[in-house]
Amino acid sequence: MTVDVPSWLWGGAPGEFFARANLRVRRSAAQSQHWLVQTEESYRRVRPGLVIAEHLAGPAQRRVRFDVLTRLARGAEEPVSLKDKVSLDQVNELGQRAESSGNLADLFYYWQLLAMVAGSEEIATVVKEIHARLVDMPAEGRTDLKLFQDAGVHLIHRSDVLIHRTKLVGVLLRIAYDETLASGDVRHLKELSAVGGRVFSSSENLLQGILLFDTYLGPLLGAMTPTFWAFAAHRTSGQLIFSLGHTINGTRSGPGDLLHLLPSQGAVRATWSITDLPGLACSEAVSWWGARLDALFGVVSDLAVFGDGQGFYNPRKHLQVLLTVEQLFRRVSSILTSPRDAHVQRVLLFTVLDTLERLTGRDIDRLCNLPFAEKKLQDLESSIPSGAATILLPLARRAVAALRELQDGFFIQ
Repeated sequence: MTVDVPSWLWGGAPGEFFARANLRVRRSAAQSQHWLVQTEESYRRVRPGLVIAEHLAGPAQRRVRFDVLTRLARGAEEPVSLKDKVSLDQVNELGQRAESSGNLADLFYYWQLLAMVAGSEEIATVVKEIHARLVDMPAEGRTDLKLFQDAGVHLIHRSDVLIHRTKLVGVLLRIAYDETLASGDVRHLKELSAVGGRVFSSSENLLQGILLFDTYLGPLLGAMTPTFWAFAAHRTSGQLIFSLGHTINGTRSGPGDLLHLLPSQGAVRATWSITDLPGLACSEAVSWWGARLDALFGVVSDLAVFGDGQGFYNPRKHLQVLLTVEQLFRRVSSILTSPRDAHVQRVLLFTVLDTLERLTGRDIDRLCNLPFAEKKLQDLESSIPSGAATILLPLARRAVAALRELQDGFFIQ
């Protein structure tokens, strides 16, 4: 793939930037700004390594590995805004409320917040204590039964390589539409940057999920909606996932807050059931999801995928796909977190189907064809480990069953 890259990139050292983005490059001609670009993984024919899943504690681990958190946290700057917004007094107040209410939602939220704001030198201890509390938590009314005895701690973190590649898209898009910048004159950018202005920030508010990576875990954590099997704490150094090893009801009877008293269309039918999970199910699900995210971002971060008919890179097309993928994950997550409002779920479903049609190049008739859906489900059932399938496939099976039911009398039986 040929990419036009100016010589002033990365302080006049574009080669260093390419190295940080794991891109192999060479000039198409001496002194040319045309670079022939190929990802390192494509050249070596290996996995991208952009997303990594690790297991720190739980049934899959013979020994705990909380020390990994300290090492990663030291090399990552956590969001200062979060620590500014949440004081130690507020965290302690939440902890007191959680302990007194006995409500799991309050307690898990408190633990989530603790793990998010912990410093690099205390994060390992904080997570270790949360895990110990989970494992030792008795079932309601049964002090002899430890409901979450198979609880685990997992980590999904993305490589900085992915950040560099996606940032390059914004830079090249600005160059494509800024004639002054394309000519090599960067004075206006320096002036804008000096006063805190935005320089290479095209659509950045719609593309924030890659930074913390929380967006891309929503469908995983909500895979058993409306039951609940795990929660996450979002950190720059990686997404911490606390798996329960057991499912619990993710909703409560009656209104959760005052806004739930407003008119809405409730769930069409009851779909949840409390189930035990196989010992390695949570670890297998996290590993499988991490591997698939790695494969996905290996494609959508590869400049060579987004070229025109002449083999030149098109940053506009690339940005459009990155934004579409992120919005797809966000909308699916919103469906999974809206079990109280069937109308919201249905409207979001329509947008998701439209997005999938455009993203995959398959028309809606094909995507919603029952034999096609059954074949895709069979492929998943044969490729996903059996333990992971207990978490990842219930909604897929319900979707196929719904397609079968829909054609039985939707217009004419």
